[in-house]
Amino acid sequence: MAANDPNGRNKWNKTRPVGADVTFLSDNEGTDAQGRQSQVVRDEYPSRVDEVTDSLIYLGWAELGATVDDPRWKIRRIQQVGSVWEQKYAGGEEVYRFRWDQRSMLNYE
Repeated sequence: MAANDPNGRNKWNKTRPVGADVTFLSDNEGTDAQGRQSQVVRDEYPSRVDEVTDSLIYLGWAELGATVDDPRWKIRRIQQVGSVWEQKYAGGEEVYRFRWDQRSMLNYE
């Protein structure tokens, strides 16, 4: 369970003014104290980690408010093949359009 600040937000979420050099979520958070439009941004820590075996790990990043069955996840598979560790994204892209509960059935490129 994620820890929340007194306002109920996940303490790892941050807000930055629109136009800053960051990756934004689709959720618009309104304006900041100076009246500038702001959106929620996330640190690059995964929302979920599934260590299936010693040689297979799934990492998942979710959009704000997404549940495991929402198609709003970016999923990366890390797999050891021989002595090499391969890191691939679901669908071959870093996009938030997959379901966490289907991670083992997705195509990774």
